[in-house]
Formats: sequence, C-alpha cells, structure tokens
Amino acid sequence: MFSLFKRKDKLSAEKPTQVSISIEEQLVNLEKVGITLKKNVEFRDVLDFEIREYEERPYIHLLMSIGSERGGLESDSDLYPTNDVWCFDHECIEDHGDYVRALERISVMLEPAIRITDIQDYVDIEAEEAWIAFNADGTNYCYTLSTQNDWLSLEIFKIFSELLAASGSPKRFFFTDTGNELLVVLIERDRFHQLNKLINIFIPSSQA
Repeated sequence: MFSLFKRKDKLSAEKPTQVSISIEEQLVNLEKVGITLKKNVEFRDVLDFEIREYEERPYIHLLMSIGSERGGLESDSDLYPTNDVWCFDHECIEDHGDYVRALERISVMLEPAIRITDIQDYVDIEAEEAWIAFNADGTNYCYTLSTQNDWLSLEIFKIFSELLAASGSPKRFFFTDTGNELLVVLIERDRFHQLNKLINIFIPSSQA
C-alpha cells in the first residue's frame, strides 16, 4: 500500500514545514470532529515522543499515540486511550484468531451503535483463504476476505461502515497507511471534511 507518512524513526532531519500547534489545541480541534480521549485518561500519560515532535508535526503523531494499545491506563480494561482511533501494525494476520482479535477491537469501537458477538475467523495464508463470521444486533454475517501475505484486509472497515450505515448511525471508518502502521478513525461521515482540514491524509473505507 502507498505510504503517506513515515514514523519518527524514519523522519529526516529536515526542518518542519507545518505550523507548530500545541497538543492542547490539537486535542480541542480533534474533539470538534468527534475524536476524544476516554474519561480519566491524561494525554501526557500516552505520549511516545517529546512534546516538540507532536507540536511540529501536528495531529499525525498524536492520533497514532492515542490510538495505540498500551498498558498503565488504570480505568480502561481494553488498554486504548480512545475508542475513536485505532493504530496498529498492518501486518498482523498470520493464523486463526488474528481476525477475531481485530474484530474484538472493532466491536468496542462500534458500541453502542452496533453490538458484535459470536466472532469467528479462518485464516490460511498459504492457501490464500480467510473469512470472518459474527453476529451484529441479532443477525449473523459471514464474509470472505482477500489475502495479501500477513496484511489485514481493509475490507473489514468497508463491511462495518456499511453496517453502520444500515443501522442508521452517522459514523464511518476512515483510514491511512502511516508507513509502519495502519491508522483508523471512526467519526461521523459529515465531519470527514473537517478532519481533512486538520490533516488531509484519510481515505473513506466506504461510500455508504
């Protein structure tokens, strides 16, 4: 997949071309598009770089940090600072159960709009075969997924965006490839253009 951003460890020593924005201002602007930290999560506890790095490259580093799984969040059982963002290694599908874990994360992000249960998967990379099955609000679904080595199929975000649309929810998944990870946000469709005014890197997962 085309890489839109590089991680800090691959960034060159070039001077930043963007205007520096404080982390506090970035958080306020993200909240306006529907991306918020969970209650009792202090943003300084989930930073991976020096504050200067976040301010000189606004939004990208902050979204990656708040969307990453981490320990030490006292009140959060699922280890994510927010349920509006997910940042993870794109090459994460190797065997049975890997899509189950991915859908478990997605199910938490979807609540309360859609309740996902009975998650199952099948993964055989060598045979180029993969499928997922689950129950969404009382209806059973099963989808065959494309395979590309150990990369997670982006089709799953299209599937759940379309289920959100069918349920009447205004939220949809949008994604970007950062180079090392996949960065996914779940926000209302009408706020997508607002998000792109802040950082124009995201792609809709579906036209729904």
